[in-house]
Amino acid sequence: MRRTAPALLALFLLTGCGTAAPTIDLDDPMGTAGDAATSIGAIDIRDAAIAPADDAEGGIAHPAGSDVGLRLVAVNNGDAADRLVSASSPLAEDVDVSGEQSLLGGATLLVGDTGSAVPAGAASVTRATVTLDDLRQALSVGPTYPVTLTFERAGSVTVELPVDNPDGR
Repeated sequence: MRRTAPALLALFLLTGCGTAAPTIDLDDPMGTAGDAATSIGAIDIRDAAIAPADDAEGGIAHPAGSDVGLRLVAVNNGDAADRLVSASSPLAEDVDVSGEQSLLGGATLLVGDTGSAVPAGAASVTRATVTLDDLRQALSVGPTYPVTLTFERAGSVTVELPVDNPDGR
């Protein structure tokens, strides 16, 4: 029993050390406690939000008719490659997904201005943009808004996203 305890402690301490996940720079202004996070299949979604407004007026962060980007970090914890194939939302007339949407096994996909630093030795990091085009309604800081992300293998997940509030940090 005495020999197994140190071995179990070493195994516990080493678990997760080889994962190529992004690190968040705490001095960077992105990422708030209210950001959305969820999982679908082997994909973890975190630090997800609608981009902050440049100049919010009257409590409106993004007026109807405007285009606004999303930001999020997607980590593929599985061995099989996946791909962000589309996004949709009742908030927008169209949702544009562009850039490198592939997500190899063990890889990270950064969408928008995530503020995430790429870790040294990361197996694979890709970057994409997701834009809500021609908003059907004004968006405010406070409520959350539904956006559905669809991955080729993992499937679809609807995430309730807040509007990032750079003044609320």
